[in-house]
Amino acid sequence: MNRLPLATCYLLFALCLSACFEPKEGCLDIAAINFDAGADKDCCCEYPKLVLTVDQVYDTLLFRNDSLYLNSSGQIFRIKSVAFYLSDFQLFQNGEVFTVSDTLTLNTFSGSDTSSQRFTNDFQLVRRTPVDYVIGTFRQDGNFEALNFRLGLSGEAQKVIPSKAPANHPLSNQPDILWRDQSAGFVFLQAVVVRDSMGATQPDTLRFLQSDLGQPRIGATGFFVHPTGYNFPLVLHVDFKKMFEGINWSMHDILAWKTRIVANLDSTFSVSQ
Repeated sequence: MNRLPLATCYLLFALCLSACFEPKEGCLDIAAINFDAGADKDCCCEYPKLVLTVDQVYDTLLFRNDSLYLNSSGQIFRIKSVAFYLSDFQLFQNGEVFTVSDTLTLNTFSGSDTSSQRFTNDFQLVRRTPVDYVIGTFRQDGNFEALNFRLGLSGEAQKVIPSKAPANHPLSNQPDILWRDQSAGFVFLQAVVVRDSMGATQPDTLRFLQSDLGQPRIGATGFFVHPTGYNFPLVLHVDFKKMFEGINWSMHDILAWKTRIVANLDSTFSVSQ
């Protein structure tokens, strides 16, 4: 019986292994959140997101829709709901500005006609839920010294046609009517309140348009770290006790209430990590 030389056997075995080998697909970019050091063929990379956790409270209490609260003057009132827009997120690293990379083309009003415009797609409509908001893809890692974002929308975003925006997009038609009309645009901040604890008292809806707020920005300086290959988490603290501080609920004066809320906005919001 003839036997093959040992070297030939090794060669045939190696050829067999080579023929059976299938390269493992995976992400080979260390900056991606699904980096796979054991992959042989690069594909399917998923990159970090800027994620904003919105912590809504009334002083030390967890804020809940349609709940009674006691203000500093001993007046009991009800906050039925609060909703507001955020957009135009900017993070600063050594003086350089970084934003999310996601974009979206939206239909806009252009006088009596319509047109299309490309936007950075970091629009967020904040309600009581969800708690975490994915702002968008953010690949720049390292340490950041400051951030800011807009309470409301830019002048160009105000022209977006809600009925033509993608379903469930923050700028699409909303059940709580946060778009008024072509001239007024979107409601930047809306609060539905009841000025006492009586069940028969009708709620008041306080709507803040661009004409009420201008273009306010929420900002913070500090030390914000985005580790390579991970999502970038930030926390927005919203204290509704501070938002409604100083309001006299015994006087049914909506204009005075709104003026007080606008004055309180700087102390209402803070950012941490």
